[in-house]
Amino acid sequence: MGIWGISARRSCIGLCNIRVSGQSFRGRAFSDSNSITSDDSVLPVLIIGAGPVGLVLSILLTKLGVKCAILEKSKAFSKHPQAHFINNRSMEIFRKLDGLGDEILRSQPPVEFWRKFIYCTSLTGPILGAVDHMQPQDFDRIVSPVSVAHFSQYKLSRLLLKHLEKLDFCTINSEKREHGSIGERKIFMGHECIAINDAEHGVSVTASFLTEGKYIKRDIQCRFLVGTDGAGSTVRKSLGINMRGEKDLQTLVSVHFQSQELGKYLIKERPGMLFFIFNKDAIGVLVAHDLKQGEFVLQVPFYPPQQKLEDFSCEMCKRLIFKLIGQELADVNVMDIKPWVMHAEVAEKFLSRNNRIILAGDAAHRFPPAGGFGMNTGIQDAHNLAWKLASVIKGISPISILTSYELERSQIAQFNTALSVQNFKAAMRVPAALGLDPTIANAVHRALNNTVGSVLPSGLQRTILDGIFSIGRAQLSDFVLNENNPLGSARLAKLRQIFEGGQSLQLQFPAEDLGFRYRKGALVFEDFSGLNVHEAPSGRRRDYIPCSEPGSRLPHMNVKLLSNPSSEEIFSTLDLVSGDKVEFVLIIAPLEESYYLARAAIEVANDFKVPLKVCVIWPKESINGTGRSEAALTPWKFVEVVEVKSSSDFPSWWDICQMTDRGAILVRPDEHIAWRTKSRIADPIAEMKKVFHIVTGVDCI
Repeated sequence: MGIWGISARRSCIGLCNIRVSGQSFRGRAFSDSNSITSDDSVLPVLIIGAGPVGLVLSILLTKLGVKCAILEKSKAFSKHPQAHFINNRSMEIFRKLDGLGDEILRSQPPVEFWRKFIYCTSLTGPILGAVDHMQPQDFDRIVSPVSVAHFSQYKLSRLLLKHLEKLDFCTINSEKREHGSIGERKIFMGHECIAINDAEHGVSVTASFLTEGKYIKRDIQCRFLVGTDGAGSTVRKSLGINMRGEKDLQTLVSVHFQSQELGKYLIKERPGMLFFIFNKDAIGVLVAHDLKQGEFVLQVPFYPPQQKLEDFSCEMCKRLIFKLIGQELADVNVMDIKPWVMHAEVAEKFLSRNNRIILAGDAAHRFPPAGGFGMNTGIQDAHNLAWKLASVIKGISPISILTSYELERSQIAQFNTALSVQNFKAAMRVPAALGLDPTIANAVHRALNNTVGSVLPSGLQRTILDGIFSIGRAQLSDFVLNENNPLGSARLAKLRQIFEGGQSLQLQFPAEDLGFRYRKGALVFEDFSGLNVHEAPSGRRRDYIPCSEPGSRLPHMNVKLLSNPSSEEIFSTLDLVSGDKVEFVLIIAPLEESYYLARAAIEVANDFKVPLKVCVIWPKESINGTGRSEAALTPWKFVEVVEVKSSSDFPSWWDICQMTDRGAILVRPDEHIAWRTKSRIADPIAEMKKVFHIVTGVDCI
């Protein structure tokens, strides 16, 4: 392993030769309220749900030295592609999981195959418009050490499982293979959580599983229970936690199918990620998960009870696919058909039972898929939660620090809900411009279900609904939708205006993906009177501006070790934060007053039993006096790096942070800034005591 706990196998940097001066910190002795029983039957963390969020959390906890196991009610992992866009921040998290980010980038389809959204009358017919969602800055890695990815959820789960196997996890599919208490590093498939109760050491979970034709119950004792069991979360429902927001925005049927022939055609003629198809016979959105493999998911509106799921047979779905393609193909293979309901809701709370039960991912928030916020927000929930759970279990922080998880992540969930709803509404501008106002269809459906229409025979209701839809789709006929028809010409002009003005569905949100900022929680908040802290999400693509305000993600800059400045090994400032231990990082410049602050921080951190490492960032132009840090900081733990600039006019580290080198930045284990100072502090000891108390919840002894 690398000296910072980052695997030396990672291709982006090799850290095996790094020398970090100083000594290790010992963990705090466990208090009575936080003590871990020596009984191995009590698991520190039990995770319910083996989706990407649960799997990522188990990797993060294991790397931090926390024992955990997973219960999953399904007997096998789903192969339905589901989520597929991984944003910048999630890729940064994956990048530090033993090179998982690099593996995703190698395994995903070529960017040229998925960078566009295409709007057309059929996949072989006229194109109404196209939007390229990748810009040059998305590839230059100036603001992040890694780029976004297009990678299906089931493939991501497969890679996560492979990484868990490297951490000695195993999957248990039969009770015969595992007897007695549930141990660490296990994924128990086919185990459904049926009861949750308080217990002496935290939480008691009753799971039900089928073995030899009989359902058996098993009681599991754990200190903490984390529900990552999806939108219909059993954990959330058993706790009586309500969801707040907009329910039932839309009901759809998702059709997973394969066609190599279609994939080859689209690669040659019109490669893209999403295809919005509008014609008089059918309307749908086609998600191209992998054009090379010919893997697709078709999303079509679904209006129960007038429409029934059994109406969507494999043959009916094939006919629908052919209408959207514009011709029949011989190799279309429908693999799975499933309905789903779109919501925009956030749980009223993320914590329960004195912080012993925690919700994360879709169990805590449900978004429209517009913008890919669902899985990404969940992965970042896990990243925020892991170090805090580890802090409590290792005796560094009291259990009260978990309150900051809810404060921080609930705020982001609310923000992303609003952003995804706004993006979903932007997507509706295109059909509305074509004369297909989705609100009309939804209003007709509600009227049939909730008013006098509900007393009509079901067959008549279906006829009325089909008739309304046929009239609407008639707006898409060649007779109407052409430049020679004044109505069609005006609609096509409106469509061009939407695309050119960036008012359609967006894929990337760099200002939000990298620039989100916690306003309260485990941080020392700075309130700026000129800053609109309640700024509503814009739903438009905006450039990310690096920021060092507390609560923000640490800005990225390329650096290299000062001990070997001629080396070609370049890494990110994000890599200064360990992924294998709960450790804070204090970033300073090589100035005497900053060393004085660092010594005070180290003294206070020792008193608090909080692991701290000092990082000295040297400007590229001046690396003389390299013994200065050693003289000032020995025998304490520190590392020295020097800026790497791509050009002479590239800003310095402190310019990127919008600070001078007289300041200092304290970074949390999740790479978010806990505190900063822009100038000299009169009483560093008193200041650092206040900071560590606020950030960790620990009282100085």
